[in-house]
Amino acid sequence: MCILWLGLLTACGPTPAPRLDPMLPPSASDLELLGATRLCDAEDTVVKSWQGLRYEQVPWGSGEQLQRSAQSGQPDHDRFYFFNDEQRLVGAVFRYNQGLSLKPYPVLRQTLSELRPSSTFYIDPTQLLSQEGARSAVLYRTGDYTSTTQYLVLETEGDPTLLVASLAIDPYEQLLSSYHETFLPELNRSRSATPGEPSPEADQSDDFLGLQQFARGEAALFGSCGTAQPAIAVEAYRRSIQHGLKDEARIAEAHHRLGLALRDQSQLADAQRELEQALSLRPNSPVIISNLGRVLAEQQQASRAIELFKRALVLAPNYPEARFHLAQSLEQIDTRRAIEEYETYVALVQGIPREAKRIRFVLERVKRLKGE
Repeated sequence: MCILWLGLLTACGPTPAPRLDPMLPPSASDLELLGATRLCDAEDTVVKSWQGLRYEQVPWGSGEQLQRSAQSGQPDHDRFYFFNDEQRLVGAVFRYNQGLSLKPYPVLRQTLSELRPSSTFYIDPTQLLSQEGARSAVLYRTGDYTSTTQYLVLETEGDPTLLVASLAIDPYEQLLSSYHETFLPELNRSRSATPGEPSPEADQSDDFLGLQQFARGEAALFGSCGTAQPAIAVEAYRRSIQHGLKDEARIAEAHHRLGLALRDQSQLADAQRELEQALSLRPNSPVIISNLGRVLAEQQQASRAIELFKRALVLAPNYPEARFHLAQSLEQIDTRRAIEEYETYVALVQGIPREAKRIRFVLERVKRLKGE
């Protein structure tokens, strides 16, 4: 059990429907959070669905936060919606001021019983030595391939009580977790917690703006809202680096991701420069080494690319991406070795659904290289 200030509420995704995918955790819920709204909806679309309801707009770094406090028609909880620079909904937090009994929600209770607790917190560590002792709450995490849903539950015997629920597309999960205790219902905040509404400015770390742009870049690069947007990713990663990041590993990753986004824009020389910068900060990262090799291969620098792929495999022998790209680079130089690398790649990724298309391509290439 962690003795931590509970404000660690993080991001999540839309209320998931029951799933049969064995790769995903249980996520079925009969507690509707977003209603007809969905993550990635445009801000205008979200606001139109709130006709007649009061809300407040406040800055959230370079984005915006909309707050709907408890009202007469909806007295049980406060709602906080977070929008990025493109005015897309990237996360939401729901704070239940009196706690929400989960007795009327058997599907959600069943889901929580099947999930392993992510963390356990003392709600008010100042009460640890008191006669009553400190109450604890459990954080459960679930979601799908692009988003995360979290439930913060007060585990009272026979009647679990929901304190906070949150959802976000994955790149923003860590970012939203920076609010700490400000999202706890007032009756559950520790005595040292600041009263009042959560303020996007109050709990921001020194590199909040850099982290926010990094999350924006991730969402754009990997298509968290359905379609990859490499041009937006390039802008976001550059702004992230300009704003500054405290963690050197994160700085390296920002240069790495910027290199990938530039490659997707066919700006290979710029991509190479960013990947080399990332590698100078993390010289033993097989992923960065392999991706630099890919960019060099696309610039017809096969010998340097092969050296990098081999170097990546020394560091991570079971890294399938490096095996695949090494095989491609060897086809015109060492056919036998290329076949071996292709076959090793297939052995490493067999049974992984997302690799199925590439496996078919590799098997066809092996046939041709063997002259079959």
